[in-house]
Amino acid sequence: MNQKKRSNIIYTSKILIPLIIVISLFLGGISTGIITFESPNKIINTGKASATIEIDFGDGIAYSSVFTLDNSTVFEFLLEVEKNGDINIETTYWEQFDSYIVDSITYQGTKYEAGLSAYWAFYINGQPAMEGADKIYVQNDDLIEWKFEKF
Repeated sequence: MNQKKRSNIIYTSKILIPLIIVISLFLGGISTGIITFESPNKIINTGKASATIEIDFGDGIAYSSVFTLDNSTVFEFLLEVEKNGDINIETTYWEQFDSYIVDSITYQGTKYEAGLSAYWAFYINGQPAMEGADKIYVQNDDLIEWKFEKF
């Protein structure tokens, strides 16, 4: 074997061996559950959860209440506020995301509608959500914040 081939083999093995080790550790971490891509609130709550839901309409008007529901998502908590008669909501199901989005919330006769310059966003315990409201399960003592945010 000539010197150039030998040096190419050594160089390649210095790159491939560590790469194979890193990939193996990563896949091992996924298979054992050490590494996960699931949101912490994706875990289904097996009992009742009491949570505060706050709605900030972006103009100094706000709504806040505590609800207790059994095995429910953030979206179901918002629907509970509507069932209580405090707000009216309009939603759209987006098939490409397999999730609902909030188009508008009407409160005290004023309709706060998402559009080109504003949208409805929600936060769990101060953290922005990375999934749809109908995908995240509420845990006991969570703070659910809906905010009408303007561009």
